[in-house]
Amino acid sequence: MAKNRLRVLATQLGAAPPAADDGSPMGQGTYIRALPPYGALRIDHGSRPPRPAPIDRSALERVVGQEIGTSGWFEVTQDRVDAFALTTGDPQWIHAHDAGEKGSPFGAPIVHGNLTLCLAYLLATEAMPPVKGVTTGLNYGLNRVRFPSPLMVGASIRATVKVVSTKPVPPVPGTNEGCENVIQVTLVSDGGDKPVCVADLASRLYFA
Repeated sequence: MAKNRLRVLATQLGAAPPAADDGSPMGQGTYIRALPPYGALRIDHGSRPPRPAPIDRSALERVVGQEIGTSGWFEVTQDRVDAFALTTGDPQWIHAHDAGEKGSPFGAPIVHGNLTLCLAYLLATEAMPPVKGVTTGLNYGLNRVRFPSPLMVGASIRATVKVVSTKPVPPVPGTNEGCENVIQVTLVSDGGDKPVCVADLASRLYFA
């Protein structure tokens, strides 16, 4: 299996001609021709709104249950999908540029669910105001994630953030206090009526 996966990656990078069906777990061969140029993967998209004004920790408690921000629109390109597939070793054919021609039930390439989730983190930080006094912030995990509808490659998405909960936690070395926050991030696309991702993201913030 390891040798087969190495051959798959070599095929993606152009070291060998692609097979119609190489027997890989993903099926129907692989598709990535080369890693896209760095410039195609930039995240400083043009519709990014001004960053919200910083808030203090007590303000988080006052906005529990409320929406506190919306990001700008972010286009998810085929280049980004290809780079994610190569980086994570997930060359599933339904994400390929020619997925529609190969009979995908979606009629066109769709974005990996895990890439969509990664972008939820990116756009959540854009939508949510920074908290004053934070010296360290940690990703603490996920409470719930759903992908109600597929995200089509080439669509643009944006995030709306709602504060679900906040509570104090013990500090880590070098800090005096901390809090654990859960936010619900809802991603919508410009090409559909239903959200493409709804995720409850947990993080811990620590203060000097």
